[in-house]
Amino acid sequence: MPETFGDVYRSVLLHVPVATPMLARDWVTDTLRVASDRRYWGHVRGEDEIIVAASRAVTVGVTLNSTAVTGNFVAADAGRQWRISGPPYTIISVVVGVSATLDRVYGGTTAASQSSTIYDAYATMPQDFGGFIAVLDPQNSWQLFPWMTEDVLNRYDPNRTTTGTPYALASRRYSTLAATLGRVQYELWPYPTSAARFPFYYYKRPATLADADFFPGVFRERPDVIQKGALASAAEWPGMPGRPNPYFNLQLARMKREDFMRGLDELAVRDESIYLTWLETVQWLRQVPYAPIDANFLREHEFGP
Repeated sequence: MPETFGDVYRSVLLHVPVATPMLARDWVTDTLRVASDRRYWGHVRGEDEIIVAASRAVTVGVTLNSTAVTGNFVAADAGRQWRISGPPYTIISVVVGVSATLDRVYGGTTAASQSSTIYDAYATMPQDFGGFIAVLDPQNSWQLFPWMTEDVLNRYDPNRTTTGTPYALASRRYSTLAATLGRVQYELWPYPTSAARFPFYYYKRPATLADADFFPGVFRERPDVIQKGALASAAEWPGMPGRPNPYFNLQLARMKREDFMRGLDELAVRDESIYLTWLETVQWLRQVPYAPIDANFLREHEFGP
């Protein structure tokens, strides 16, 4: 039976009885993170959707240097973007039918009655998001381009006046909203005004394992590879004052580290037989078109590898 996370760190602890269980857990966890960063393993693939609601107009009252905006806001407006002109603000919270609080002070002219628009300009990724594989637009049968930088968008459309069907995701910054704090955020461009959905595939960051959890993917059948990496860390630890580590041996640590890396190479070959990551990362940019080239265009034109 495959060994669990708890089995592995307790086995490491048997080699280093002067260490604490927490330290042994850290060695195994850190080793798994190093292993996870080695490649895009088959088990780190996930899928989700960017769901966009239709934009709506709202008449508001605004005040220069204030985060408060008065108007007929609804509960669903919280977390969406709002603007009169220029780059949008994010709505932090709403008092239904009365007002909204923005993520920064309003920089425009004070007005008692002003037309404005609410829409979904920013897409916040899942907590475990590690990078895009593909972002799809099923309505138009194409992929969105996911590698536009904020610098490029600032040159193309500095006032963010372009609306319509999005065909790019521009890098933005990590979310500052309490509900999604620290999560990766992208800017849809052009800004969508109609309701839409954009399914996407992505690479997941490794999860923190509990004692009873098995290791993910190909590591499930080869937990010994993770154990070797953890033992390398254990052999590099000299111990504590008055409690030296008898397992401390830098030559042994080097040998265990080499065994760990060889094991990762073997598992990478095994994992490649499940998902062709090496081939995929080399050729997919040339084979699959992005917006505004759709699937019908691809069917009517032959492209070489």
